[in-house]
Amino acid sequence: MDPVQPGGLFRLITPEFLPPAEAPLPPLTESEVAEPPLPPVAKIAPASSPSSGTKPAGNAQPKVAVCFYFTSLAVFIVSLLLL
Repeated sequence: MDPVQPGGLFRLITPEFLPPAEAPLPPLTESEVAEPPLPPVAKIAPASSPSSGTKPAGNAQPKVAVCFYFTSLAVFIVSLLLL
């Protein structure tokens, strides 16, 4: 079986499904593509820290790590049992 030559299958496509003969839009100019410069950086006052009497909310990272560890361990044990 020979490979298809570039453009060899165009004769099999019906006319309503053929690609357009020309590009549908004119080419872009540099003024249409160039972005304006970014605005200057504004200084923002730092957020106030929480009072020393309240305890900050904890992170859920240890729970996620333990869950991932047990899931990986279970998959490893099952794969050993299936051998």
